[in-house]
Amino acid sequence: MDLDIRQLSLEESIKTFRFLSSYAFTPTPPLPDEEKFSEDFRSRDGATFFAVFEEGQPQAAACSTTPLRQNLRGVDFLMGGVADVCTHPAARRKGYVRGLMHSLYQQFKEKGMAISCLYPFKEAFYQRLGYVTFPQAKKIQFGPECLKPILKLQVPGKVDLLPFKDNFPIYRQYLEKYQAKTHGMAVFSIPQSKAAESRETWLAVARQGDNIIGLMQYKLKGQMMKQELVAFDFLFDSPTGKYLLLDWIARHLDQVATVKLVLQPGLDGETLFTDIRPEMERYFVAPMGRVIDIKALAGLPVGEGVLTISLVDPDCPWNEGQWRLQGANGQLVVEQTDKPGIPLSIQGLTALVYGVYDPAEFSLRGWGNPDDRACETMRRMFPPAIPFIHAMY
Repeated sequence: MDLDIRQLSLEESIKTFRFLSSYAFTPTPPLPDEEKFSEDFRSRDGATFFAVFEEGQPQAAACSTTPLRQNLRGVDFLMGGVADVCTHPAARRKGYVRGLMHSLYQQFKEKGMAISCLYPFKEAFYQRLGYVTFPQAKKIQFGPECLKPILKLQVPGKVDLLPFKDNFPIYRQYLEKYQAKTHGMAVFSIPQSKAAESRETWLAVARQGDNIIGLMQYKLKGQMMKQELVAFDFLFDSPTGKYLLLDWIARHLDQVATVKLVLQPGLDGETLFTDIRPEMERYFVAPMGRVIDIKALAGLPVGEGVLTISLVDPDCPWNEGQWRLQGANGQLVVEQTDKPGIPLSIQGLTALVYGVYDPAEFSLRGWGNPDDRACETMRRMFPPAIPFIHAMY
């Protein structure tokens, strides 16, 4: 399909997305306030915007977010975030979004971004474009009375209570430290300080001596003495950090009737403390990721082994062909080869890199057909892992 796709100026982007994105993702009419929408858009440092045009009118649009860095198995890689993918109702199901995504993929490759992540409106649609689904963060709900015994523990350390918008540098510095040790965690390469200025939340900072060992960003909502404590971040380095934060929550048990915590995928609410018995609900939507450039994965920490694959990726044709993947001295070596290899789709390669699916499942999903020996090599080179994206966009 011959589409007129181009990158937009900032002013064009504001006009285009104010209608298309608002129509797709928010209650309308009316459209959002033009001045506020424009202000929000101008705060997206480093973002780029694309649209498909038909007879001079924008029919579909997509955003490459502020660039991100993502921890993959212990090493930072440049990551492209995709957001605000939207289409005019009259232009849907014409392949316009696929064309937009091709433009984003090309830009990501040119910028040296090895990988991309997004939050999908429909997983099956983006899976066809090469993405695979990751485990989802979860929101748990419980009454704070079960935490009362923690108040008697005298956990070493203290918690400082700070307004978030005035202490964003503290939050950002801790995120940087946490991201460096957390597989799959992404942070914006440009700190989102402008967005932080308007965020009305509290920041509970757990300290042991001069070291920050945990933090929690939260709000208090609802009626007096029956409030909800809603925490959007619940991050800690150690059991002491976790218990300091739980102790802080327990100190609200005469003020708060309900606690809601957002937990990363690898944490279980029922094991945070005794008798929590949490109610569970999903938090936002499950993120998805994809490999953009196989060559750029060189240096990824992996186990020992050698795999030769025949990679299929029609949406990023530079990835297609035969590749030799070797784990040598703990790092991935990526080389093109003429030798035929195990058929593998880009979804299968992505699943290996992030560690979210067992290779024995690939044949059932249509991602390849590795035999038992190849599956063992894949597991050894790319052990199972649980990515935690964290960044929201």
